Amino acid sequence: MKNHYLTTITTVLIFLSLMDSIFADDIKTIDGNIIVGEIVGVDEEYVSVKQGQDSMVFIQWRIVSLISRNKEIIIVSHENNRKKFSILTTSSNNFSVKDISFKTTDKIQDIYPEKIIANRSSFLQEREQSEQGVAHVPFSPSQLKPQNAPRQNTAQQKKPWKGNVDAGLTIQKGNKEALTTNAKTEFSQERTKDNMYFTGLLLFETKDSVRNADEQRGTLKYERKHKRRLYSFYQESVEHDEIEKLNLRSITSTGFGYRFIERERLKYKSEIGPSFTYERFRDDIHQTSPGLRIGNSLDWQILPSTLFYFKVDFLPVPEDVADWRLESDMGLRHNLTKSLSLNLNWINQYDNKTSAENVSKNDATILSTIGYNF
Repeated sequence: MKNHYLTTITTVLIFLSLMDSIFADDIKTIDGNIIVGEIVGVDEEYVSVKQGQDSMVFIQWRIVSLISRNKEIIIVSHENNRKKFSILTTSSNNFSVKDISFKTTDKIQDIYPEKIIANRSSFLQEREQSEQGVAHVPFSPSQLKPQNAPRQNTAQQKKPWKGNVDAGLTIQKGNKEALTTNAKTEFSQERTKDNMYFTGLLLFETKDSVRNADEQRGTLKYERKHKRRLYSFYQESVEHDEIEKLNLRSITSTGFGYRFIERERLKYKSEIGPSFTYERFRDDIHQTSPGLRIGNSLDWQILPSTLFYFKVDFLPVPEDVADWRLESDMGLRHNLTKSLSLNLNWINQYDNKTSAENVSKNDATILSTIGYNF
């Protein structure tokens, strides 16, 4: 499968190199941004675009929708974590990604141009495997007609955010009465130069009219890309917990992060920076503590329909080695359909120096939910 991706991407680069070099490359992202420059390299994850003599931009394939030069354009689409390409040749003069008014005379060609196939036996073998259903089959005119392409591109631009909403509900009647409900949300917007993330969690549980859980959390994070893998971030987390008698816990952190692994199926990043924690309990008790935040995040696409993820934040207080918190979220997300998923989460909080009475240092929750993906 990896060889298939590399072969396809290599073909795209060869095709771009065969175009007339006097025209600049226009790359349009799914959020509507247009990057103008010279494509100097591609790999499985990124398109490398040179802008000027010393400026280089790295664009992830997953946010690219169109690439054009003069009268030819490559249409990029993604399905089940696989890339699909089509080459569109238009009769319009000076066609650009800024103008997507296709004509009926425009034609979509196979991603493997005949003159490339004729000189490279590996492409011939790859195409035979695709036609037999062994590997992924690229676009064909019947799959994506030119007059339908603008409609698809417009839909992508209107939905720059992606994410999921998960929910679970348990009701018990009879000898015991219990109600357990939870909701978990994750939203993200990944753009050329920056990313935004939002997560939310709601937990509520009663047993025999006794409240065992009443907790709400939310986190907003902004990342600014400086290099291909290096970025800075700002993160704000808030929490309310009735069981801990906590009215508000706010954790503010900023710093730098680095993407150590950035592949299509495996991603790992780590970040560090100063943090500030503010806590307000009942009876008007306030606590503040400056410290550090060390965060790690792993996403592993085990199967095309199954994702494993693990996120952990370590928040030590340098002035007191015994004062530290550990927050983690680990789970599996299995897509039942394109929009529905079955999820299993283990969420854990450990406060080594909790000040609340009759409250355990460790607070662990296991959730089994049905989710809606968009």
